[in-house]
Amino acid sequence: MHKSGYSLLALIAVVIAGFALAACGGGSDSSSGETTIPDDVIGNASTETGECSADPKSGGTLVYARRQQSQDLNPLVASGGNGDIFVINQIFDQLVTSDPNGGFEITPAVAESWDVSDDGKTYTFQIRKGLKFSNGQPVTAEDVKFSLDRFADPKQNLILAIAAVGYKKSTVIDPQTVRVELSEPIAAFLYNISIYPASIVPKDLVEKEGDSFWEKPVGSGPFMVKNFTRGSSLTFEKNPNYWEAGKPYLDSVRFNFAEEDNSRMLDLKSGEAQMVDGVPYSQIQTVLDDDQLQLQVVEVPQFLGLWLNHQRPQMADEKVRQAMQYSLNKDEINSAIYGGVGTIPNSVLPKLKFDADSSQVEPYPFDVDRANELMSESKYPDGFEITLTYPAGFEDYKQLGLYLQQAWEKIGIKLKLKEIDQAAVADAFYAGDYDMTFPYAQFTSDVTVPDEYANLLNDPNSGIDGFFSWWHNDAIWKKVKEFTTTISDDQRADQWPVIQQEMLDTSPVVNVLDLPFVNAHQKGVCGTKVDALGSDQLQDTWLAG
Repeated sequence: MHKSGYSLLALIAVVIAGFALAACGGGSDSSSGETTIPDDVIGNASTETGECSADPKSGGTLVYARRQQSQDLNPLVASGGNGDIFVINQIFDQLVTSDPNGGFEITPAVAESWDVSDDGKTYTFQIRKGLKFSNGQPVTAEDVKFSLDRFADPKQNLILAIAAVGYKKSTVIDPQTVRVELSEPIAAFLYNISIYPASIVPKDLVEKEGDSFWEKPVGSGPFMVKNFTRGSSLTFEKNPNYWEAGKPYLDSVRFNFAEEDNSRMLDLKSGEAQMVDGVPYSQIQTVLDDDQLQLQVVEVPQFLGLWLNHQRPQMADEKVRQAMQYSLNKDEINSAIYGGVGTIPNSVLPKLKFDADSSQVEPYPFDVDRANELMSESKYPDGFEITLTYPAGFEDYKQLGLYLQQAWEKIGIKLKLKEIDQAAVADAFYAGDYDMTFPYAQFTSDVTVPDEYANLLNDPNSGIDGFFSWWHNDAIWKKVKEFTTTISDDQRADQWPVIQQEMLDTSPVVNVLDLPFVNAHQKGVCGTKVDALGSDQLQDTWLAG
């Protein structure tokens, strides 16, 4: 039934070979299988050897070729996904932040300390003494209250107002102290205010300048915007008032937007850029073989999240979605397209704290016969035609699209492929103008706990319709609500695997693969740390040469 005469691996190999020839100018084919990643390139410690084992030096400019463009510098808009978020994180601080060294913990930022009431509904924050914005004016409790109120206002917070769940009000106690009251205990509250929409901004300037403020915003982060040419580049200069003594080390950083994979890698090899993110998986071995380059592989909550639009009746059919899962040989996808650096997911979400391992919640096995059985039991036993949209310029998405097209043809799903630029993919996603889509070039979680995505997909009052999937399940939502308002980590560790299993069973969306961040830089670029969410800690980066 629904047989195909094509070899999936052979088809992918032809595509990869074309990319390899374009990038390298000749005959080396890096698509023959999995890449062995040496231990010394894994994690943040990978840039603390050789020249980088010395004390940091100040000065210099870093040119960083970036996979995603920046669209908007307003933390409450951020329509460009990580292209915006990772820029915003250089300009602004939040009250607290994800551990810059990685891991699940929250660390101080604008707030140097805080207390929590016994009932978990009141937080009192002490603002860091002497903290200033980049223009030299002090960061005050009024700025913090103003920023948190913006964060909690769905009329202003256009993308993640749901992260302010439970926020009731803030009160200024004195110029250095803010009290935050919640309507109910929110287990992930500190995580929620550690992300970009909760950035602390100067109240007086935002009110005075309005929309023009965001063209060259003022924050308390390590860098300031010098020039921003949309579609081309963004240049930062160091914030002379940054609160970490002696940092940032760099005088300036230029983000060159280089969405096309081969262009970005050629810039690195030629010296036009000293650092790139999103190393194509087929070129990992090429980077490892180059003695002038350093690969860096960091585990973050990044996934190949395939979003399904439940306004399309085919995607609303649970048996169809389950059949799609069973028909994917994820081991083959990982080996053929991603060099074996990915891991097989046992969740529809990225890998997060409280996830059960695969012995407790098992991944979908590869079983085409079972997939065909499910299709025959669905409302579409004769199959259907549907369109997959994905961002242009990335060889892995092109290869993956071809793989999915061939795999799903075997169960009667005729997949049309539509490759468009990143901004258009995101706009269509938010408008619900898609059948199925990979909405972002990099799809990550904003926090290391499941609460954000659990709420995004399940909360019927979020205003974003199951995070633009138009899916809802009352029974799962009831469990999510209990999970997100339970303060005890021990209890949450028991609750989450049940939700994880139920969401995997119904598969409102599909996690094709969990992936690390794979970045590269020239040797002599040091301190290239990212936090547990993949955001560059450029205040720690320095040049040895």
